[in-house]
Formats: sequence, structure tokens, C-alpha cells
Amino acid sequence: MTSNRISDAPTQPLLPLFVGVGLALSVGSFEGASVLGILPYIGGGLATSSDHALWTLTYFIVHWSLGITVMPWGMRRWGPRRLYEISTVITLAGTLLGALTGNLWLMLAARAMQGFGAGLLVPLSQHLFLERTPKARHGVVTIVWSNAMLIPFFAGPALGGYLAVSHDWRDIFWLSLPLLVIAGWLGRKGIVATEALRDMQTESFDYRGFGLLYGGLLCLQMVMDQGQDDGWWHASQIDWLSLAAALLLAAFAWWESRCKHPLLEFRFFRQRNYALGLLLLCLGWSLFMAWAALLPLWAESDLGYNGYWGSALLLPIALGAVPVGSAMDRLRGLIGLRRLAALCFLLFAVAYDIAYASPSMGLAGLFLPMLIQGIAVGMLFVPLTLIVLSGVDARDIPSAATTSNFIRVFSANVGVTLLSVYWIRQSDVAVSALRATTHSGGALSMQALAALYRQMLIQAQTLSLDNLFRLSAWLSVAAAAVAYLALRPATATAVARGPRSYVEEEEMAADVGSVENGQATG
Repeated sequence: MTSNRISDAPTQPLLPLFVGVGLALSVGSFEGASVLGILPYIGGGLATSSDHALWTLTYFIVHWSLGITVMPWGMRRWGPRRLYEISTVITLAGTLLGALTGNLWLMLAARAMQGFGAGLLVPLSQHLFLERTPKARHGVVTIVWSNAMLIPFFAGPALGGYLAVSHDWRDIFWLSLPLLVIAGWLGRKGIVATEALRDMQTESFDYRGFGLLYGGLLCLQMVMDQGQDDGWWHASQIDWLSLAAALLLAAFAWWESRCKHPLLEFRFFRQRNYALGLLLLCLGWSLFMAWAALLPLWAESDLGYNGYWGSALLLPIALGAVPVGSAMDRLRGLIGLRRLAALCFLLFAVAYDIAYASPSMGLAGLFLPMLIQGIAVGMLFVPLTLIVLSGVDARDIPSAATTSNFIRVFSANVGVTLLSVYWIRQSDVAVSALRATTHSGGALSMQALAALYRQMLIQAQTLSLDNLFRLSAWLSVAAAAVAYLALRPATATAVARGPRSYVEEEEMAADVGSVENGQATG
């Protein structure tokens, strides 16, 4: 009877599945990205600073990554339909709380719920889409899935900025609420209620590992969020939080190596492609996320643009990323994964190298660098993801993908924090240097001194931003060299007349593997 239920599953209509689950995935991405360009508005609405408003982004990302780790066990425990309902309800509850509260700590709780629900949806939606479509269309379905997740991520800041300027930034959540209700209803109709997974014995959840990971990440996040304000390791609170984070994360790694059913598996890091490929993927993703947070903030605080125009600065990224990402199924067969990864980082380097910030410039001056960065982002995920998983056995791919996705998502927090701290510190250094070289011809009024200091601060922050562009360019050049020289090319893409689709690549890899096994046996 179980086999009959599974065989009858494809007869259920696909439209509610793709529209409902895809809409839920898009709303989750929109809620995560829509705050990128309106941190000053959020800070004002919550009676706090823009630096503290940044926590609404970082706490979302932390719990987004945690949701990814829980999804495999949750699907085995409850099945895909029930887990989809749970993730939608959690996201709905967080969205409603975010729309109603004016308290920073309640807002962080709301963002945590939104991030956790969105994290569950990312791998769950990919599984549902691939499960219900034939293998010959997996390449196209993967592109549809990635666009459903990334397009709202690119366009979300502009829409969030428009709502913050013309209405209220909480309208982001009021807009998301009915969309989540529709997505939940349609997705539930489209997801097949299977009993096969419930008939299987589900292993116990790794509660101890999850507790250690959650505590370690929260302590680490508090260090990154509050370190700049408290003077980093000159403050005892930061010292204790850093020690707690190190001990908890070390205990988590030790426990996972001995747990029978670990939350994350680190044994894959023994493989060169997995370790180096994931390092490069994290570098590209964290640089992109950091610049997506810094540039709108700079445009609003130093150039005087409002939240909409500061967020619209990111729209050229979508113009470059979406078409290139949609063509990756073809490009990866024509060019090869390793060359494609190296080319991706070379484009990142070009984008950061030609970018130039000036207090007197308009936003149009950054259109070309953002467009090139978008092309690089569109080329980032497919080749490096396939390289990361190229040496992993088929039965271990879900565990390896969960571990890599968790680390990649959380790396965005590290990138945002490091670039933000560098920007603030170098700006302070530049202000001090400008003060030392500025001489007034006589006594100035308080108003004139305030205006002079403001001009110094704008100039200092812009110089610091330019230095960050150059640093990012050199990091990208180094990453391109590592991608081309240190990564091992996949066997299926090393042959003449490479594959033209995902399925063809898999078939070629299987053929090569069977030949090699036969030779070894002979």
C-alpha cells in the first residue's frame, strides 16, 4: 500500500506545489533582504541606533542557518506536508509579531522566528520540487527554485525602501502576511501526504548538539554585534562571551564526532574539493552580503539618499544575476566547473576594482560595478556547489549539503560584521588624520564646527569604503587563483565535448566511474 501511495503521488497537480511552495520561499527571502537598506528607519522605529538595527538582519541569518540544520530530521519525523505547515506557521507568527511590536528585543524574537521558518523552507522546497519532477528537468527546476529564492533577495531591498519612505517599514510584514497565508494554503494542496516516511523508524533528534550549537552561535553573534560598541576584548563582557562561544562550539564539534545521528557532519572536510570549495563559496557569499548591507547605509548616511534610492542601488545586481543564473545549466557544461568558479571570482575582482565612491557622485556611478557583481553572483552557486559535492557519495549528499548550506548561510554574518567593523575603524582613523591636517583661520562658531566635522566624517567614511573595495578585489583575485589551481575538476567535465545538462553530466560521471571500476577489477 505504501508503494501505491508513492506511485500515485505525481498525479496530484503540480501548479499548487510550485506556486505555493515557491511563494513561501520567496516571501522568506524577501523578509530577510528587505531590511538591508532601511536600517536607519528600523532604528528610529525601535528607538535605537542603526548599529543595533543591524541585529534584525544578523539574527535572521543565524536562525535561517539553524533552520537548515533541523530540516532533514523534521522531514523524517513529520513528513514534507506537516513540516511545510510547521515552517509556514512559524514564519507567520514571527511576521505578525514583527508587524505589531515596537520593542527591539521582541523584534529580534520575531526575526528569529522568521529566519528559522525560512531556513526550514530552503532545503524543503528544493526537495519537493526535485521529487515531483523527472530527472530530465531537474536542471530547469533547480533554476526555477534558485530564482524564486534569489529574485526577492535582490529586489526586496528596493521594495522595502519604498515602503519605508512612502508608508511605514512595518508594511514589509503586513504585505508578507496575506502572501504567507496564500502560500500555506496552496502548498498544502500541492504537497502529497505520504505515509512512507512515517512508517520508518526515525532516529532521535540531536538535542544536545542543537543546544550546544545554538548557545555557541548566540554567544558568537553577541560578540560580533556588541564588540565594536564595547571595545572588543578590552571589555570583560566580550571576553566572557568569546570564551563561552569558543567552548560551546568546540564541545559541539566534539559531540558531533561521537553522536550516532549528528546534526552536522564535519568528516567531509577531509576532502579537498569540499573544504576549499566551501571556503570559496562562503567568501563570495559573505562579500556580497556585506556590500549589500554597507552600500545602502553609506548612500543614505553620507550621500543623503532616502531608503528607497539607497536600496535601489542593489537592483543592478538582479539584472546581472538572474539571466546568468538561468543560463548556468548550459554554461557549466561548455566551460567547466573549475574554470567557471575562477571566472566568477575574477568578475568579482573587476567589479570591486572599478567601483569608486565619492561624496559628490550619484548612484549611477556604481551601476556598472553592481551589474558585474550581479553577473558574478549568478555564477557563484552552481559550479561551487557541484564542486563541493563532487567527491561525496550519493547516500551522503543530503548530510554534506546540509552542513555546507549551514556554514555558507552563517558566513554572511561574519562578512557583514568584519566589513562593518573595518569601515567604522578606518573611518575613525581617517577622521583623526583629517583633523590633524585641518587648520581654521580663526574662531569658528559651533554650527560651523559641526558642519566641518560632518564633512570630515563623510570624506573619511568614503575613503574607508574605497579601501574596502580594493581589499575585496585582492581577496577575489586570490580566490580565483585558488579555484583554478587548487580545486580538482570533476571527471564528467574534464572530457572533450562536455555535458550540456545536469542529467547528461550525471550519466557521463556514472559511465566513467563504471569503466574505472571495471579496469580496477580486471
